[in-house]
Amino acid sequence: MMITNVHRRLLTGLTTVFCLLFASTALAQAIRNGQKFWDGSVLYTAKVTDNGTVMMSGIGQHEGGFRFQLSKDYSKEGRYCLSADAPDAILPVRGELGWTVDYIRQQGMNFLAIRKPNGDVCHTLVLTPDNLQNCIAQEKFAEEQPVSDIITGMLLNTTYLSRIPRLRLRLMRNEILARHGWTFQSQDLKDLFESQPWYHPVADNNSIKLNIIEQTNIQLIKSEEGLSDEVRGYVPKAEDFPGGLADDGRGPDGIEENDHLDDGDAPIDPHSQGTVVQYDGEQYIRVTTAEQFVNSIISGINILVAKDTEINLTPLLDDASKWNTHWHLWCPEGGTNVGEGQAIFSEEVFDGRQLTIANYKQIVIRGEGNSRIVVEPRYAFSLNFKNCEQIYIQNLTIGHTEGGNCLGGVIGVQGGWRININNCDLYGCGTYGLELNNTRDFSMYDSNIHDCTYGIMLLHDVEFAKFERCDFFHNREFTLIDGHNSNLTFYGCRFYANSGDSPLFGLDKEFYMADCEVYHPTENLGAIHLADQSGAKNLFSENPLTPNIKPRGIGPK
Repeated sequence: MMITNVHRRLLTGLTTVFCLLFASTALAQAIRNGQKFWDGSVLYTAKVTDNGTVMMSGIGQHEGGFRFQLSKDYSKEGRYCLSADAPDAILPVRGELGWTVDYIRQQGMNFLAIRKPNGDVCHTLVLTPDNLQNCIAQEKFAEEQPVSDIITGMLLNTTYLSRIPRLRLRLMRNEILARHGWTFQSQDLKDLFESQPWYHPVADNNSIKLNIIEQTNIQLIKSEEGLSDEVRGYVPKAEDFPGGLADDGRGPDGIEENDHLDDGDAPIDPHSQGTVVQYDGEQYIRVTTAEQFVNSIISGINILVAKDTEINLTPLLDDASKWNTHWHLWCPEGGTNVGEGQAIFSEEVFDGRQLTIANYKQIVIRGEGNSRIVVEPRYAFSLNFKNCEQIYIQNLTIGHTEGGNCLGGVIGVQGGWRININNCDLYGCGTYGLELNNTRDFSMYDSNIHDCTYGIMLLHDVEFAKFERCDFFHNREFTLIDGHNSNLTFYGCRFYANSGDSPLFGLDKEFYMADCEVYHPTENLGAIHLADQSGAKNLFSENPLTPNIKPRGIGPK
């Protein structure tokens, strides 16, 4: 790879930081006047008073009151505690007044470590000679490196970790141990790391010696796992996950969080986080509750709805206390205009609330077997996607608990591209099985749409939608396939037992149909303009209730 002058300057800056980190330990362990410390977002300068109190004043990319105070603790050399210069002072760092701050110059390290009462590090500030601009450039450069290259050789900070979803933090923490051959008791960790060619487990974990960087990083990551994403300042964006285990061919690196160093037994909150499993050779987060499902919606993550599980989203959507974090938002009707930011909404509709997922990409939502996602409001979409890309929904039954009219389908898609539904059963009583708007490259395979109160699908400005080996039945009332300015293709699909007095097709553009079976009165086929069928024949029958149709075996048992 060509090294540009910019890269040389960044590498030079990082080298300077590492030289400081691994310099001689001969200097006294006391903060000196004028020293600068970087915590990933703010550059602090120390001003030492005559009695040893240290005033830390910071500057960052954004304006703010970046000030805190350290009082000398004479019980140990290099030890301070967080204090305040005013009664109403708000600390800009992790920690509370009175918590210990150590100036660590161990094994050549030079940094401040803020510790929780249990002794674990919760915030780090590294000694640096650089100005703010260079520190920001170095931070950005570090964020662009693979996570696996960072965790054992560079001191982490809360700013870096705030860009990583909590589901991935546990894996980062345990990879530090795995790199030394730690023998894991958790089966998921054993399976995961034993599949890596670099992992060589040792006979005795007590023989493993971690350096000060690794010890501090483990404690810092563990501390972050115990915080809410609102406190961490985490806002999920696809571009915020550079590097990581997925970059070297090991797949998504999300895993549920435990409270042990090597993560043996129970998760911190089993009701809010799923469990990482290997399924069909891929890594998934298995979920059994609505809260686990919503918390697992992260770009690049595979979600597995557990076998024989029904996830009713409505109780969670109705609970306002669970929403209004950085990306889980409680919104009034129509209040989901967030531009390009990723967000998950509990959005108000006429008779309740619906789940709207905005600006996410590369997500698989899959059922393990007889797995269902439902909502109760009749006017809500079961799942609603806005400006999402590469969403794959597989092996699921999705629908409503009761019928409705006017608004709310089973799956809604506004904007975005490459949405795929495979081996799914979409049932009413939503108004339409699918409502697609301004969408590109939609596909549906081996699936059903049935028992919808207004029709099969409603489409506006859809650039290429393909349906292959799908059944459409028991749908009723208005034009069943209603499309405007949309390109559609049907291969091997069957249309039967739909409302015979409703027009089947209401499309204003030619569409392609091949090897399909259509059981519907000829006078109610509607506006049908078949494009070139390339010799493939379709079967048309006047009788919508043809008895010889055998179900494809999709849907609930």
